[in-house]
Amino acid sequence: MKKSSRVLAMLLAVVFVSLSLSACSMPWTKTTYTAASGFYYSSDKGHTYGDGTKEYAVGETVYMKVRFKVTSNKSETSQVKVTLTIPNVQDVDAKYMDGQVITPNFDAVKNETTYEFTANASKDANEQECVIQFIPNAVGSITMTLVYDDNVDPSYDIQGTLEFVEENENTETDASE
Repeated sequence: MKKSSRVLAMLLAVVFVSLSLSACSMPWTKTTYTAASGFYYSSDKGHTYGDGTKEYAVGETVYMKVRFKVTSNKSETSQVKVTLTIPNVQDVDAKYMDGQVITPNFDAVKNETTYEFTANASKDANEQECVIQFIPNAVGSITMTLVYDDNVDPSYDIQGTLEFVEENENTETDASE
């Protein structure tokens, strides 16, 4: 009887240690998310993209590629909502890279356009990207934000800034040099 108690105790200890070491794959563990994203801008009608702050003339179409990827500690795919907000612009076109149209929401009171995406999150998540085309409405600086839903830590949210200038400002600067 003592021997079977020891064997049972050792077996329970092995099971406990195994469960402890593999806790991240247990279905009752909390799902954690990480994200990576970026804004890329084109001054040649979307043929090439670069990152960084860019300057565009009011009335000129801006081409912006948005890339995002959400990974989780689970192999099953879950969905995370991602919202892009761009103030003070007129929407022209927004599409995923496969051609699927993204419908914007415009808030006239705040004068901002928002786009909502769904990121498929898993251990092996793929990067997603879309191209947004818009026209600046006024001279000034705008800050765009890409915000993940409450499942993703706010430290993964990003911002990008664009400068909008009068079209003739560039012409006058070039003429005076």
